[in-house]
Amino acid sequence: MEMRDPFEEEEFIYDFKVFLSYITSHKVRLTPKMQWIPVKHIYAINSLFKHPASLQEKIGEKVYKLREEIGYSRFYFIDLLSLASECLVVNDKQILTKGPQYDNFMQADAFFKKLGLVISWWFDLYWDSWMPEGDFGQMLDSRKLYMIPYLEKVLHKQGMISVKEFSRPLIEGLSLKWSASSPDIARDLMEWGIERCILLPLSYFDIVRLEYRENKYGLQEIGGFYIKPDGRIFLRSLVREMRRRIYRDFSN
Repeated sequence: MEMRDPFEEEEFIYDFKVFLSYITSHKVRLTPKMQWIPVKHIYAINSLFKHPASLQEKIGEKVYKLREEIGYSRFYFIDLLSLASECLVVNDKQILTKGPQYDNFMQADAFFKKLGLVISWWFDLYWDSWMPEGDFGQMLDSRKLYMIPYLEKVLHKQGMISVKEFSRPLIEGLSLKWSASSPDIARDLMEWGIERCILLPLSYFDIVRLEYRENKYGLQEIGGFYIKPDGRIFLRSLVREMRRRIYRDFSN
């Protein structure tokens, strides 16, 4: 009986390969204004995912269907990551096609597929594209290499880590800012930005498990997260790569 690689069966790796396979076997031309994948292709690809998402929302008696790519966060992240990792490129006709790393990725062992995508997310995906609201994504992106001590701190934690426990040292230590009408609102927005830029991708990679709670407005929000046992391997590898790049930059 053939043994399956557990990482190959992980949902994100499975869906990422589905995404690449579809794009490279269909002519997918980006929308002219926003350079997004047309909705018809999003529906088609989503139907092939391991656990297809519902692409419509009912509010009262009205049903609202997905109308643009950015409204489907996980799909949008996969799209951005496929370009950041150079598995795909956009040609001069605005058509997505195989990139220089496509074959290397598809042929790699699943562990290295996942590790390579985590590294590409951290170093090659421009977080301002992932979080276009304001300039907070750009601010975090410029401080990535300074996050080593904050990642190492949570690596030593057991049990649930609250969003505040993770985000507040980052906000203070990295001098993060968000212009708002009050310091409390600014802090809430920065915590949301950290959730969006760091915690949500980590959950996509199955490195952390998010815990949700109901906020004062009756809406679901992330209250904290657990680092999964295998997730620690990838976080430690990310920290080592950060250190390697810092050493390289100082040596040049």
